[in-house]
Amino acid sequence: MSPTIIQAQTMKTIAIILAAASILQSSCSADTESFSITLSGKSCNNLTAKLYRESDTGLALMDSTRFEMQKAHFEGRTDTPELMYIYIDNATDYLPIFVENSRIDIDLNYSKPAKSVITGSESNKIFTDFLQAFSMYSSKETGNLKILQSAYNNHDTLMIENLEKERNAIRQEISSFQRLFIKKYIDHPIACYILSAHLMHTMPHDSLQQLADSIPPENRDNIYYRRILAHLEHKDARNEAYDSIATLLKPCRTTAERITTAAKHLVGRPYTAGTLDNGDDETIITDLTQFDCVTFQETCLALAIDAGSPQPSFENFRSVIENLRYRDGRNTGYCSRLHYTTDWLAENARRGNIEILTDDLGGIPLPNKIKFMSTHSNLYRHLNNNPAAIDSIRQREKWLDDNHALYIPKSKIAAIADRIPDGSLIFITTNTAGLDFAHVGIAIREDGALKIIHASSTSHRVTVSPTPLPQYLEGIKRFTGIAVAIPK
Repeated sequence: MSPTIIQAQTMKTIAIILAAASILQSSCSADTESFSITLSGKSCNNLTAKLYRESDTGLALMDSTRFEMQKAHFEGRTDTPELMYIYIDNATDYLPIFVENSRIDIDLNYSKPAKSVITGSESNKIFTDFLQAFSMYSSKETGNLKILQSAYNNHDTLMIENLEKERNAIRQEISSFQRLFIKKYIDHPIACYILSAHLMHTMPHDSLQQLADSIPPENRDNIYYRRILAHLEHKDARNEAYDSIATLLKPCRTTAERITTAAKHLVGRPYTAGTLDNGDDETIITDLTQFDCVTFQETCLALAIDAGSPQPSFENFRSVIENLRYRDGRNTGYCSRLHYTTDWLAENARRGNIEILTDDLGGIPLPNKIKFMSTHSNLYRHLNNNPAAIDSIRQREKWLDDNHALYIPKSKIAAIADRIPDGSLIFITTNTAGLDFAHVGIAIREDGALKIIHASSTSHRVTVSPTPLPQYLEGIKRFTGIAVAIPK
């Protein structure tokens, strides 16, 4: 072979190597500067996929794309690894995914999004490990609670005592696991996420401050760390968030518009169970930073009523909360709180705060016998070992059994959905023994479909139901129907 030919082949080989290196460098650069998410989903053709990110005011839509040949694709950039949500048309729930600037592949499980397989993101692997472990502990607690309820129904004192100890031990395990996980990944932004979403509202401020201070400065530039700081800054302050919401509600002309505006503003706020039962005394709680389902609905209604009054103020808002939450509108102790929704509806309708629409929408009497609180007093801090309070609750339960609420079975809701106004108060009935209602929210329409905004224990935050209300209810066996009311 001649030197000329050898030289030409050598130059060609060098050129190929340089081109390959250039492509590889470009690929690596893209991986570190942006994210690329590929979804693969059977039977998803022509469905729309949406990508949301968290913001200080809730979920914000980042991108929307359509499946073609069973695939969909998102591209974008994130300054720091962060939790995002993917939603597919008519899916049962959102798919949470911790996104970083890299290539991410998702084998989508359309019927059960949480079981989708995600590869290519180290941050998401950490997040998935956390969710799997947390789910295990949550399942243990749920199983314990079911057996505990059965023990109370059978008056098995010894088993109750043992199960109570077991429940406390499980809760300590969960807290310990969360803290250890944070310490293990303290140099990753997921530590801020876990701290803000799971522990922030249960930890003493001193302990929270210590954990927050231990997070390296380079991992603090994210929405989760800002939430922790805001929580710490408001340790002794009254609800300063009231002023910003009151400003939003001023232009609204109707109570329904005020309710939906307030509800949308609170989307993304964390779900925290038992927000009214932390203190030793019954006090009027008006926390605008965290909610359970009842306090969320009640707060939105109170904000709307206050904004429509002649002289809106934080003090007036607080008075409205008291008026809605307690019998005769006055806090005279734990037993004066309207614990059962049947009681809340009857009392607030009697005093002209709301108008119940359930009868006009074809409601029928709710068959449930109401006795859950008196037969499960161990689950309520202020009833446990308090015979006088239990007896007071039991007497009210007897009255409620003679004055059942009406409800619309969930099989009938699709037919009357168009007659439910935006901003209506939605109360969801249950087949749980001894209970009347299990969940509440606020009606809202998206793209013409009736949905609810609610504080969700599943999503751990205030959110909009991913599916229309009839489908949302069909997906949860314990839910049996709804009652509907509007403010007067």
